[in-house]
Order: sequence, then structure tokens, then C-alpha cells
Amino acid sequence: MSFNLRLSCLWIHRYTGLAMAAFLIIASITGTLLAFHDELDDMFNHKLAQVDVQDTPHLPIAVLHDRVLSAYPEHNFSSMPTSIVTDRSAVFSVDRVRGKAAQNQPKASFQEVYVNPYDGNIIGTRDKDQWALHNTMWKVFWLHRDLLLGDIGKWVLGIVSVVWTINCFIGFYLTFPRAVKKKNAQKKPSSKKRASFIRRWLPAWKIRTKSNLFKLNYDLHHAFGLWLWGMLFVIAWSSVGFNLQQIYRPVMQAVVGLEGRGEKQEKSKKPREKVGQAANADRGARISAAKSEALSNEASNVDTVDIVNKANSIVYLSEHADIAAKSKGMTVQQLLGVRWVEDEGQWQLRFKTDRDIGKKGGASSITVNARTGSIERVNFGYQSSSFGSKTDQWLSTLHMGHISQGIGHVLYQIFLALIGLAVTVLSITGIYLWWKGRQQRLKALQKGR
Repeated sequence: MSFNLRLSCLWIHRYTGLAMAAFLIIASITGTLLAFHDELDDMFNHKLAQVDVQDTPHLPIAVLHDRVLSAYPEHNFSSMPTSIVTDRSAVFSVDRVRGKAAQNQPKASFQEVYVNPYDGNIIGTRDKDQWALHNTMWKVFWLHRDLLLGDIGKWVLGIVSVVWTINCFIGFYLTFPRAVKKKNAQKKPSSKKRASFIRRWLPAWKIRTKSNLFKLNYDLHHAFGLWLWGMLFVIAWSSVGFNLQQIYRPVMQAVVGLEGRGEKQEKSKKPREKVGQAANADRGARISAAKSEALSNEASNVDTVDIVNKANSIVYLSEHADIAAKSKGMTVQQLLGVRWVEDEGQWQLRFKTDRDIGKKGGASSITVNARTGSIERVNFGYQSSSFGSKTDQWLSTLHMGHISQGIGHVLYQIFLALIGLAVTVLSITGIYLWWKGRQQRLKALQKGR
């Protein structure tokens, strides 16, 4: 009995697909919702997230931050938002405590504080772990992330993602036209020229509208898998990266040269790019202005010794980020957040340029010395990443939908949601095709008896 590659692949594809179906349906439906996470979260959490628009301007972010610190002195809030939307609350997050420090410090009963930007009143706090309507999208996220089972769920979804990735290639192969058997070719010689591979493969890309239910499901399964293959692979393989680094990282190191954790740490210890002359050209004038501002705020809570303080940190850092970006021929597209690094006495601003990948690991940052106002370092995301790291960033960014801005971002959100629905269709049509095939096999067995 000779080995039949196609039948073996079909068997693997069929039964691994059945084993994964329930998990993929859960992941795809939740992923469709998560494509619009922020918008849906604001809807479910509207009592905390939304405020009535007032004619008066909102209070400075530094003042709102001080209100939060006064209300919750037992917690640390080192980060601040860089802007406030007119009809939205200002949100301040409690610092995460990791490692040994977490053992000595009690866990906060909430993660976020919502403040009315017009009067500075605390609207409320939010504990994302609580089962409540306003946390709906966070429960959807954790269902998508680990099936609400913690590390066990991550392992399960990680294994499913590995099998799914392999199945992407098997499924692609199974769409190829079947090879002509040599025996038949010898028995029936024909003067007609055999159609090319592409012409014979083309029907697999099409959906026959005038057909029965079985053929429609068959076409949907094939065509969706082919047309969306690239994105399906991105979602599958990046899911391995989120859940099973033990498999993802060695493969990425071998294929695209992704840096190991040790290499990454060594690079992070090296001094980052110092800002150039263009960014420091007008620093003297700015420092003088900052000194004057600091003196005028002597009665406030702002430290009068520091050139860069809470009140002027966002403006100061964003202006220098613009200068540094322009010196490299780039533009700053979005400010992502500012934080106070107490141990080093520094302010750090994260921002996205037009060359950066996403808003997470691939973003840029600028760090200044609070006391002197000098720029300690500028880290441009597009420069600090190797090809392997950029590939990794692209995979995670495409998966999470952190692409573009404005209408471009909305279009990608819609596309990502449709991908989620397509995975659901692939799973359901796969189950249907197996069920119909099983019925035919049972009928054949009964006839053979």
C-alpha cells in the first residue's frame, strides 16, 4: 500500500480542524468584538467614561493628576494621559507592581480612576477583574486571551494556534488541483493540451452561487481560506507568539533572526541615541521660560527646583519630540502617554512617528532630566529594531489592530472584524463538510455489507 500525501493531509486537516473548531469559533467571535474594543468598552462603561460637555475649558492634566494623588495616596500613579477628549473622562491607571515588590504591597482594589476634566471631581474607580456590565469588554478580552482559565487557557490556545498555523499550509496545499493518475493518462491518450496548473486551480478561488448547499459550503471553505490566507496565517502565528513563546521565539530566531531575550537586554543596556543639535538648538530659551514658570508656581505642589515639572512636562517633551523627529525627516503622529521615572528623576514621553510600527513595542520615546531639562535620550522605534524585531512587531500590531489613524484605522478595524467572522465561517463550513462526508462514508459501508 503506497503512501498518499494528499489523503494523509486531508485526514490531518479534517480531524485537527474538528478538534480546534470550538476554540477557533470562541476566539474568532471575541476577536471580532475586540476589533472595536475601545468603542464598545466606552459604551458598556459609559457611566464612568463619558461626561457632559461644558462651555468651560477642562482643567490641566497636572491638576487632575494631583486630585487623584490626593484621593488615593496609598497608590502610585506615575503615568498621565497626554490629552483629554471633550466628552470623555480623564483616566489615570494605578502603577502595576511586579516581582518582589508585589509581595510586600497589597493588591489595589481597582486599576483605573475616572475624573471629570471640567471640575476635577472623581467620578469613580474601576476594577477590571470584577464581573459587572461595565467590564464586559475586558471579560471578552480575557475569554479571547486565555478562555478565562489563566495559564491553563493560554497553554490550550497556544497549542491550538500551533496546530492552526500548520493547518494553514496543509489547507493551502489541499486547494491545489489533483494530479492526473498516470494509468488513466496511458489508457486515454488525448490530443487536447492539458490546462495549466493556474487554470485548474482557479475554480478553488471562486464561489458558485447557483449550486446546492454542499457545494456552497465547499466553495466558501476553499475560497475564504485562499483569499484570506495571508491574514489567517498572521493571526494564527502571532497567537502562538502571545501564548507559547517557547515555540514562537526559536522559530522566529531561525527564520527572521529575532533577537533572544539575552541579546535584547544587552542592547537595552547600551546608551541610546543622544538627541542632535537640532533638538538642542533652542533648549536654552526653553529652560529660561521653564524657570520663570516654575518660580511663578512656587505656591503650588510643583517642585520649583525642577526645570521640567508636572505642569509643563507634556508641552516640553512633545515640542522636543517634534524637533527630534523632524531632524530625522519624520513627523510625530500621536502622543501615547507621559510618565514620571522617580528613581532617575526623569520624565518620559512615548509617541508614534510616521515610521513606527504600532503603538506598543515599536513606538518611540524621549526622556528628559527633570532638574536640568536636558534630553537624556531619544529612542526611535523604527531605528532600534532589527529585521526580526520589526517582523515580530508587525505580526502583533496586525493582530491587535493598532494600524493607522482616522479613517484608515476604522477601515482596518472593519477588516479585522471581518477576518474574525471569516474564521467562524471556515470552522462552521469545515464541520458541515465533515458531517456530510461522514454520512456518505456510512452509506458506503452499509451498501458494502
